[in-house]
Amino acid sequence: MSAGEIDLLPGERVLWAGEPVQRPFFVAADGVIAPAGLVLAAVATWFLLAKEPIGPVMAGAVVVLVLGLYAAVGRSVVRYLALGRTTYAVTDSRIIARSGLFRQKERSSELAGLSPPVLKPGPSRTGTLSFAGPGAVTLMGVGEPKRVRDLLAKAIDEAKARQAPPEADASDTSAA
Repeated sequence: MSAGEIDLLPGERVLWAGEPVQRPFFVAADGVIAPAGLVLAAVATWFLLAKEPIGPVMAGAVVVLVLGLYAAVGRSVVRYLALGRTTYAVTDSRIIARSGLFRQKERSSELAGLSPPVLKPGPSRTGTLSFAGPGAVTLMGVGEPKRVRDLLAKAIDEAKARQAPPEADASDTSAA
């Protein structure tokens, strides 16, 4: 993502921009979801072949089969392809991710509301940067992840410091 593609807020400046250099096909959640999808697809296939349902029951079994196959492999394929069209940017106030397989969607998280970034190392000196809490932008497959993590940690601290109320000076207090 180049700085020219980002709709910056007034006074906002780009600190870092990049894209995934490694696109993971499987992630940790797939260790549960993919096997469950395989079981669901196998049961639906057995039901279709053994019971030979008709009408709405057959349609329901086909829907279950498609959902099982999507959970088993489809999610991974869609994520892999979408990461090929993903770009990231870190500004002095936000993290921005623009992604999507067919239509680009932009998500952002305010730095001042984020916890320190958590780095999960990946293959070939890449990594995934995530944040505690729901809805925060996750940066997958980032190159030089330690450098980006350190930049993010500093930017988060600075954003929180800008939003903190000024501390009261203890010498200004007077007794009545």
